[in-house]
Amino acid sequence: MIFRDLKIAPVIYPLLSVIGLSILFFSCNPTKTLKDNEKFLQSNTIEINNTKVDKEELYNIIKQKPNKKILGIFRFHLGVYNFLSNKEDSKMRKNIGEPPVIYDSLLSTRSQSQLNLYLNNKGYFQNKVTIATKTDKKKIKQTFNITSGPAYVINDINYQFDDPKLSSYVLAKKDYSLIKKGKNFDVDVLDNERERIKKILKNEGYYYFTNSFIKYKIDTTIGNHNVNVLIELLQDKKGDVNVPHETYRINEINLFLGSKSKIDKAHLMDTLIFNDASIIYADKLKFKPKMLTHTLNFKPKEKYSLQNQNYTYKQLSELRLFKNIAVIYEETDSNKLTTNIYLTPLVIKSITLEGVGTNTGGDLGVEGNVAYQNKNIFRGGEFLNIKLKGGVEIQRVVGVATSANEILGTPFNTLEFGPEVSLEFPRFLLPVNMQNFSKRTNPRTTITSTFNFQQRPEYSRNLMQGTFGYSWHESQYKQHFITPFNISFVKLNLTDDFKNKIIAENNPFLLSSYSDHFISAIQYSFILNNQDINRIKNYQYLRFNFETSGNLLSSYNRLTNAPKDETTHSYNFAGIRYAEYLKTEFDLRFYEQTRLASIVERLALGVGVPYGNLDVLPFEKSYFGGGSNGIRAWPARSLGPGSLADSLLNTVNQIGELKIEANIEYRFDITKLFKGAFFIDAGNIWILKEDPQRPHAEINLNRFYNDIAIGVGFGLRLDFSFFIFRFDIATPLKDPSKEDPKTYRIELKKTTLNLGIGYPF
Repeated sequence: MIFRDLKIAPVIYPLLSVIGLSILFFSCNPTKTLKDNEKFLQSNTIEINNTKVDKEELYNIIKQKPNKKILGIFRFHLGVYNFLSNKEDSKMRKNIGEPPVIYDSLLSTRSQSQLNLYLNNKGYFQNKVTIATKTDKKKIKQTFNITSGPAYVINDINYQFDDPKLSSYVLAKKDYSLIKKGKNFDVDVLDNERERIKKILKNEGYYYFTNSFIKYKIDTTIGNHNVNVLIELLQDKKGDVNVPHETYRINEINLFLGSKSKIDKAHLMDTLIFNDASIIYADKLKFKPKMLTHTLNFKPKEKYSLQNQNYTYKQLSELRLFKNIAVIYEETDSNKLTTNIYLTPLVIKSITLEGVGTNTGGDLGVEGNVAYQNKNIFRGGEFLNIKLKGGVEIQRVVGVATSANEILGTPFNTLEFGPEVSLEFPRFLLPVNMQNFSKRTNPRTTITSTFNFQQRPEYSRNLMQGTFGYSWHESQYKQHFITPFNISFVKLNLTDDFKNKIIAENNPFLLSSYSDHFISAIQYSFILNNQDINRIKNYQYLRFNFETSGNLLSSYNRLTNAPKDETTHSYNFAGIRYAEYLKTEFDLRFYEQTRLASIVERLALGVGVPYGNLDVLPFEKSYFGGGSNGIRAWPARSLGPGSLADSLLNTVNQIGELKIEANIEYRFDITKLFKGAFFIDAGNIWILKEDPQRPHAEINLNRFYNDIAIGVGFGLRLDFSFFIFRFDIATPLKDPSKEDPKTYRIELKKTTLNLGIGYPF
């Protein structure tokens, strides 16, 4: 929604000014509440003579950190605390405010010792850390001056096996060692190498082998800042006697199904032997034995393997049928392990009623769903989901009167409803045996069928869609999706008013875009997400999509000399013109975690090339500019294409075939619930061929820079963990539709408020 449309600009602009002045005010006088003998820690600075040392890690080691700053400038939280210094019971002071950090010399000394230890662990054994302080009245700045000294480099690596049987396993994978000659000595690397060796041996049956059996001896006396590393693998201990390590094999495999109270009465339960495993259950067995044993990555008489254990746990978890999974071993005679797997099933069937808020490109609405789920419909982990969806939305409509389209006197002008059925199999449905491939990759086959009716002020739309596709995980961070069949019938009924306006535009592009069509698409998607949920670190996200439609139908029609429709001069399928296009998209994001905030950078590119039977992209496959997840300074479908005049002055929503977008967002915490963000969005949409009806809408390298729209803004987010409400206020900084598109100017009258659910990216 746009402020000028809502007529609240007279309120918003002064409010923004007050917020800005308040932030400046809050950043002043940080020593307001200090006692006479206290000094305010204004800053920590690290000066180091070695750029190879990670400064961010050094700052994290310092025990006492200054008050938080927004954008590295404003001490907003401290300002709130001081501003409300006379109101100790204030919730705002407690929840948002942050008391001033009082300088503590003891903590500084401890930080000095920790920095010294860190550098030692990184191989800088001759490092020197000193502290310099600078006092200005009641403020103090401290600087940690670090001379790293030379880095000690690994000269030679040797092994000593007190238990000779271990040598063949470790040395066979020596090339994968994390400790490398010529690399800096690093204690963290030694710890990771210890973990790697332990896993090798546990995968070879050494069930009781732990990190404590791996010792390092480091020789720093060889000179030239080199070190020799001796990796010593110790024998096991039984009492005071050293003995060789023993390997263990799997004996029996027992799968217990049921709650703990039932499992405690296992003697009253039934037992089924299948594929060398005992399935122990009460009442009735609700799962196919083949599905359960398919998750097992080990068999009786095989060597114990930590890797196989982890794979088994992972595959059982991915079935989404059990709320508790425990793998417990019992040692028996002759180095054998009885494997007991305890599985507590979830509720299999459920009916739910859902009410959710929706946000489609900035258009807000509400949606209600009635859903039936069966997570085990055929007893093999097949997930059936039947959903009846219905919702209403407030759509921003250009050039069409909306008062007559309101629903029951409400501001909602768009109605949408229809059923959706999906069936997911935890395996590949293929005519060939893919068991070896699918063992550890979480394979999925998904079949969906959808009917959707949408009533908008400009048109009504009927959509019938069916898909059949596969997905699997190549690794922890890589996922693939292939949809060989994606079929859609789209029938559009335009209102007379809207149809007349399109005809008045005399634009074949728009007439074709808003026509009935049939889509028979093949899709492939790849997602790379190397986020580690167990650690806070920088990570990247990449999504790639490729889609093609109409090729097989077009080839068949041409080979069989099928007749073309006399009106459209194109081929039809079931009496409807079918689309033919290629489409590809990239979405690349970088998430950078700083000490006090995070920065997200995003580059998105999409292009769709229509050809053959339909010379435009279908409307739902086209790109639009603006919206709450795009260039937020423009409402959805109002930006572009190219430097075409502002579409708010035109009669139809603007769409394009090419989209380029870049965003950068600085995110910071205000409280545990409230988060803030500053952002810059840039980009636009274009068409690929020149269109006389839409001048300057096509991509042209000579004026590409002039076509780039830039918006800036501020966001406030309410983070409830399981979902996020988002409020983004943005205003244009560079508008390509202006007579002089090179001009940079804040246009407060065009400020846009975007309401969203979740982060924009």
